[in-house]
Amino acid sequence: MIEKIWTEFHQQLLKFIMRKVRDPAIAEDILQEVFIQVIGKIDSLEDKEKISSWLYQICRNKIIDHYRVKKVDTVSLDVYEAFDTKLSHNEASDLDDCIRYFIARLPTNINSMLIESEIENIKQKAIAEKRGLSLPAVKSRLRRGRSLLKKKLLACCTIKFFENGADATCKNRCGCKSEC
Repeated sequence: MIEKIWTEFHQQLLKFIMRKVRDPAIAEDILQEVFIQVIGKIDSLEDKEKISSWLYQICRNKIIDHYRVKKVDTVSLDVYEAFDTKLSHNEASDLDDCIRYFIARLPTNINSMLIESEIENIKQKAIAEKRGLSLPAVKSRLRRGRSLLKKKLLACCTIKFFENGADATCKNRCGCKSEC
């Protein structure tokens, strides 16, 4: 069964991972971690028809784990490199300031969770325990916070996506901050 999954999905999953990490060695490592998890948990898959979506979900989780392991204290140039942006250090710093500005202006119950999860790299489960909330409640608030943050960023910044990456320029269209 595992060999069949490997044969059928190996190249697709590797391409998917490469679009997110842009490093062939890291992509191969992540793919290996994916298949280690598949081997260990294939019996837990209830609907064999959904194997493709299950594999891609494992990939997404492993990619997220990869970036969280870096334990970056702030949104730094490394984060932007993951999306292959062409930002100078000053531009990345300005965008970092803009992101922090917008996070600070989100509803209080969301902004502090976003800071803990995305900037301080605290696991969602730990955030839930600390706040006395269920894990689904934390995930829901983080999803809502990311959505609100995205709307605010897109209103202020010009972000262009290309086949080989993205380019972000903060235009200060919202009047939020002069450095932004």
